[in-house]
Amino acid sequence: MLVIRGRCAPTLLVLLFAGTIAATPGTQAHGAEPHLDGLLAELDEAQREQDQERLRSIYTELAEIQPGNPEFQRGLGLICYLQGDFPGATTALERAVGLNPGMPGVRLYLGISYYRTNRFPEALASLARAPELESEDPTALYWQGATYRALGRLAEAISALEAAHSVDRNNLDVLQLLVRSQSEHAAEWLRQLLTVAAASPPGRLLRAEELAMDGVGDAALRELDTALAEDPGLAGLRRAKGELLWSREQYEAGAEQFRLELENDPYSVESHVRLGRFYLDLDNPAAALGHLEQAQRFGPSDQGVRELLEKALAAGGSVRKSPVQDGGSRPVSRAGLLAAREFYRRGDPAHAAVLLERLLEVRPASVVARRLLVRCRLAVGNIGQAVTELRQILEIEEDDPEALYLLGRSYERLASDGVQKLFEANPRSTAIRLLRGESFERGPRYEFERALVEFRAANNLDPEDPGVHHANGRILFKLKRFDEAIPHLEAALGLNRGHAMASYLLGRIRLLQGDRGAAIELLRVAVDARPDLSDARRDLARALVLEGHHEEGIRIYRGLVEEGPPDASLHALLATAYRRAGRIQEAKAEAERARQIGAN
Repeated sequence: MLVIRGRCAPTLLVLLFAGTIAATPGTQAHGAEPHLDGLLAELDEAQREQDQERLRSIYTELAEIQPGNPEFQRGLGLICYLQGDFPGATTALERAVGLNPGMPGVRLYLGISYYRTNRFPEALASLARAPELESEDPTALYWQGATYRALGRLAEAISALEAAHSVDRNNLDVLQLLVRSQSEHAAEWLRQLLTVAAASPPGRLLRAEELAMDGVGDAALRELDTALAEDPGLAGLRRAKGELLWSREQYEAGAEQFRLELENDPYSVESHVRLGRFYLDLDNPAAALGHLEQAQRFGPSDQGVRELLEKALAAGGSVRKSPVQDGGSRPVSRAGLLAAREFYRRGDPAHAAVLLERLLEVRPASVVARRLLVRCRLAVGNIGQAVTELRQILEIEEDDPEALYLLGRSYERLASDGVQKLFEANPRSTAIRLLRGESFERGPRYEFERALVEFRAANNLDPEDPGVHHANGRILFKLKRFDEAIPHLEAALGLNRGHAMASYLLGRIRLLQGDRGAAIELLRVAVDARPDLSDARRDLARALVLEGHHEEGIRIYRGLVEEGPPDASLHALLATAYRRAGRIQEAKAEAERARQIGAN
């Protein structure tokens, strides 16, 4: 049976082995009719036996005898496709389209053949006119989504893949591509936030989360404190600060931040989980259970929360009714934004949403109301509806920082939910275990150990996959377990010498260990393969300067300064490089620029 990236294509088999194809009268060469009849008889036999080599030979001859017969051109194109000859398939299917544009299967498999040969715009055009797409065939929708993704049109890719998933919910390949597209779209929105509003409170929150993941805790705390001074009510700021303090074993101070986060956003699952763990460690299972029940309510698929709940119950906690009520048909005693905020604060996001929907019918341009409605949608797990509201906010206020941040995080949540479904359906898949690990890796730092479990499982399933070794090395690097990371990164490079990210991480470790010569060699490989890796270029410049190659390091630093947004730390590094090179006046100028940027 034909397999397309793990997907069966019964449509192609039906088309190819459907029985004898009739000749087109008057189109064969003079004297060829008896020979044609013989070929058609052979074709019928080869179709019954599903003999691919014989089919291709017969179809090739038939297409030469009757070049104007679209059935023969289609048959030749499909057998070429079946054998992986995509250029040959493209040629024959293009002829078939020219002869009969509406013939079933032709535009679909022509589009897939274009995709297979990286002709993505032509693939999209062909698929758009495929009758199968109009009938919502999941195969056509899948390949349309794949093509949109290849073109970088992720919103359209997600729309097509969601449609394919709604038609065939058991197709794991559709769900897997949908998850990857959602994850990539999340990163796209978050990059946009850093591009247009890096200094906004949401931008600082995102930057702090990235710095914390890189282990740069002091800088992350500075970003969070600056953001809190500007917008203390922004959800996520206190939680992120709590995570940082927690990672430094400042548990009391971290717990206080989580409590403050819940005062502002009672639906922060991470804060409830952290406080649940905190009270369990203090032998207070009753207090722990209250938070863990709330975490379970807003994240019911999380195995880790379920395990903590069982631990709290075993330690003497007792189940109690959740304070969050359904809202239902409770009469509205007062309307408007203030009433909705009060219902939200009291733990009734469903009723708050009803009030906000009514308000937005009258005032559809109210961004404040839509922001609160987004919070209500997220609180009850309606991520898709939250995404719709966030897109409406961006239509009203382009590049709204909070909307960009929440849109990125919402797509991450959608991807995470999809990964869980994939895992439950096929836990023995290397690709799915990798996706699951990546989902944990994008979460709070305390989920990194769970990411490592998934990456190790993927490694056991496929120890020869360089991407799997890189994933293990990457998470161990983030956990600062460098000695364990090194063998995996070396294995990734042994399997793929041009693996840019493995080269970068291993180069960074060597730089931290003081082996600057090895670091320079590895970082050059990373930068040559991926010139867009600005962190690798920065580390390469640093290693070069430390090794005395001042001018080359300065050139790299200058390029980074010219390409990127104002960065005080980068100007400070450039100042150091100038100083080491004996260029004192330039060093002073860069140090002053660093001071001015830092002051702003």
